[in-house]
Amino acid sequence: MPNPKGLPLSESIRFGWNTIKSSFAFILLTLCVAAIVPGIIDWGGKHVFHHDGQIFLIKVISTLVSATFSLGLFKIYLRFRDGEKPIFENLFDGLARAHIWFASTFIVTIAVVMGLILLIVPGIIMMLRLSLIGFVLVDERTGPIDAIQRSWDMTRGHTMDLLVLFIALLGLNILGLCCLFVGLFVTVPMSGLAMAYIYRELKPKTVVAPTMAPVGSTVAPAV
Repeated sequence: MPNPKGLPLSESIRFGWNTIKSSFAFILLTLCVAAIVPGIIDWGGKHVFHHDGQIFLIKVISTLVSATFSLGLFKIYLRFRDGEKPIFENLFDGLARAHIWFASTFIVTIAVVMGLILLIVPGIIMMLRLSLIGFVLVDERTGPIDAIQRSWDMTRGHTMDLLVLFIALLGLNILGLCCLFVGLFVTVPMSGLAMAYIYRELKPKTVVAPTMAPVGSTVAPAV
């Protein structure tokens, strides 16, 4: 059932800004690595290899690296949201699930494009309702279809809130773009952190309580 309570939009943006201020160097480093490394692989493939098969293979590797880093950034943003201290190695946490992220985004892209071609509005709704797939993939062990379904279910009843947030974040990124592109180093991760905040509002973190030993039982000492 949809949650009737509205989403904390201003709180999510404030969280993103405060996190950027407190951990800017770390966030900038991970963002630069995620953006630059796939570009270097692409550039190297075009200038070193000349056969179509080799160039295609380099393109596949670049895509998988980009997908890995995208999931890694989602993981880092989510750890910030959970009050944890992320580490640089989290950027590689999505390595084993890069192909699932690629498949998910491929399916969503086709669905959104078809929706935009038909009546525009369905495409926008799909884009908003499926915007949490990346966080689902790093937070749960799901496949592409399950991740799409989870994002769709979690955002039910919050389409208008997500639209308002999307417009606000789009405006921030346009401002960042106008600042000689430098502002994007702030607004892009700020947007990701805001979405991580919203994701955790819709899906609270599961806390596993410690297992209590039965009354009267004894625990064998460690050897």
